[in-house]
Amino acid sequence: MNSHRSPAVARLRRARWLMTGLVTIITATTVLVLGCVAATIDSHARTIEADRQVEKVAGGLARAIQHDEKNTLDLSTVIDDELAQGGTGVVVLVREQGQPWKQTHTYQRSLMPADSELSTLATQVEDNSEGTLYKSLLRKSTAITGRPVTVSGTPVYWTDWDNIVVILAADDAMDNPDDHLMLVWALLIGGTLLVLAATAVAYLLSGRSQRQALHMLDEHEQFLGDAAHELRTPLTTLKLLTESRPKPDEVQQTLAEARKLADRMARLVTGLLARARMQTGIAEPERTMLRLDQLAEAVAEEAADDRIVVTAHPSVVVGDPQLLSLAIRNMLENGLTHGAVNRAAPVEIHIAEGRVSVRDHGPGVDPVMSASPFNRGSAGRTGRNGIGLALVAWVAQAHGGNAAIEPAVGGGTIATLWLPPADITVGVPAR
Repeated sequence: MNSHRSPAVARLRRARWLMTGLVTIITATTVLVLGCVAATIDSHARTIEADRQVEKVAGGLARAIQHDEKNTLDLSTVIDDELAQGGTGVVVLVREQGQPWKQTHTYQRSLMPADSELSTLATQVEDNSEGTLYKSLLRKSTAITGRPVTVSGTPVYWTDWDNIVVILAADDAMDNPDDHLMLVWALLIGGTLLVLAATAVAYLLSGRSQRQALHMLDEHEQFLGDAAHELRTPLTTLKLLTESRPKPDEVQQTLAEARKLADRMARLVTGLLARARMQTGIAEPERTMLRLDQLAEAVAEEAADDRIVVTAHPSVVVGDPQLLSLAIRNMLENGLTHGAVNRAAPVEIHIAEGRVSVRDHGPGVDPVMSASPFNRGSAGRTGRNGIGLALVAWVAQAHGGNAAIEPAVGGGTIATLWLPPADITVGVPAR
């Protein structure tokens, strides 16, 4: 059973994508709003600066323009003025009473609107001034090149001359538009990168936050799969026993076999629950100083099989009696199962110095599973793929020891569980 395909994992993955999508949407919205605000503020500031610049040019040149004694307009002061030599377009228009506007000087003509619109703008400047000297008028327009521009007009009057002069200054509607465009591109690229980074971080963090949940789901699925697999055979056998309708003289034997099956199922469930609880961090193995030789002898007596031969030497370890009993029992059942090819051959248990070895005289280690005999799901010649040996390896690791299976000299297999011997003076495992 693969928990990564389970509906619960699929829901967690959908939740992960949902959280990532929400973070992406929120980040993108925030970046978009802030980017629009920044671009708008910059555009407004540049527009104000452009307006100020054209008003400065128009107003400054209007104060510099003069006429001579012959009532001839003197444009030398305008032409030589620094304001009329920069990047701002300038047009000087003159109109006599009842006559149309005439252009007497132009500079940067490409920044100015068409001639007809220049006349219209000059008239608007005159009407807006209402006879007031140097009263400027600001208008948005389009240059003859099609680019948007800001035009400022300032009128000039004389008491001793009836002509009216209007100075028009024009420049881009935004100060340094290329810089503004670069800012917009920088905001766009930077915002995109920020959104992508936020998406990646959200995906990684959400996955990290779900890692423990996925691990627990995996343990849950593994527990259910192991329980279903391991309990299927004893449950089927128990069902057959209860449906066999034994004869009166066979009732006691049937009940005894049923009790053995129930005990086996109880041990399986106990082992699976203990492993699941400890692997998820819910519980910790008990640490008790115990005699490993006595524990192994008790397990051998419970097995009640005439083929079992026990050789025990005093051995003190620190561990969980229940888990160690489970591991030894699984090793013994594995030896009895694989040693069944020769009913006369013994299954030998040797205990010494924190080591429990179980030897059978069966066909030996299957080459198929010799590389990983303790892996859950490894199958040997019998085709069984239970978790008995996997539990042995897990119990050994939980106690700081190890487990091994190797061929025995003369045939058969030796399964070994090794635990660190205890330091009797302090009651802890010796280094």
